Amino acid sequence: MSHNYLITGNDPYIREREIKRIRGKYLSPGEEELNYSVYGCEDIDGIMDSLGTMPFLADKRVVLVKDAGDINESALETLLNYLSSPSDTGVLVIAGEFDKRKKAYKELSSAMEVLRADKPDAETVKGWIRKYFKREGIEISSDAVEIIAELKGDDTIGIKAELEKLAGFAEGGRIEASHVQQLVGRSVADTVFDLVDAINARKSEWVFGILKDLYDNKKQPQEILGYLGWYLRMMQKIALLSGRGVPSEGIVRELGYKPGYARRLLRQARDYPVKRIEKWTRAVYETDRDIKTGKRDAVLAMEMLMVEFLSG
Repeated sequence: MSHNYLITGNDPYIREREIKRIRGKYLSPGEEELNYSVYGCEDIDGIMDSLGTMPFLADKRVVLVKDAGDINESALETLLNYLSSPSDTGVLVIAGEFDKRKKAYKELSSAMEVLRADKPDAETVKGWIRKYFKREGIEISSDAVEIIAELKGDDTIGIKAELEKLAGFAEGGRIEASHVQQLVGRSVADTVFDLVDAINARKSEWVFGILKDLYDNKKQPQEILGYLGWYLRMMQKIALLSGRGVPSEGIVRELGYKPGYARRLLRQARDYPVKRIEKWTRAVYETDRDIKTGKRDAVLAMEMLMVEFLSG
């Protein structure tokens, strides 16, 4: 069984978690100080000296080569030569963001056990959140899980910090969506509702204040456009269903969202005749196209879109 590991992927938090797990597998806390070494890939002499040194009062010596995604050819060849006949007492860990198409990844991955450290998708993040609170003995509502995942995305370091903060707040109780909004922030969907309310009220200061809040929460212009596009599709669907004579409760069921969201969409739809929906949809599409083609700066394009919306 291999005692040498290649940790590769684009998430630094998961890479660090894997490094910690390997270190704990081979060394007790008391053994780490004299048997765990960390190097940059440029210090190949130090790496090889450590791998060739017998562990002190321990069975293994763990040697980490960090940020090795851009390892040079000479160091790579030296490490590959070592891996052809590795030490029985050395544990080599090479960590970094590697390009799978390049020689370094192909050759190291064939000689070491590969551990993936890629950024998680949304469902994986939600699973982590549920497991974390289950382990802590804390209940969390499905709405709260959804909001955390939406707000933090694949920012694993940020997610960990927010979960710890929420766990401390809960003190063994139950976490609801309102607690997440209080401590972490509001969902973008909720903020988009407010943005539309501000536009409908023709309050430009409120509109641009909400836009600033979205930017402060690391939301990019195209992401905001995506939510506006979603909103307008809901308006189109409501207009279509209403035109067919479907009653309000039937529309709420058809939308497929939480009743609170669906009813708020239904209330706002009263301000959206079909021509207005078509005009706004076209404006969102054109703004998205101009940003993607580089015709307009993204932030400026969003501001111009808001001015157009405010004008009716």
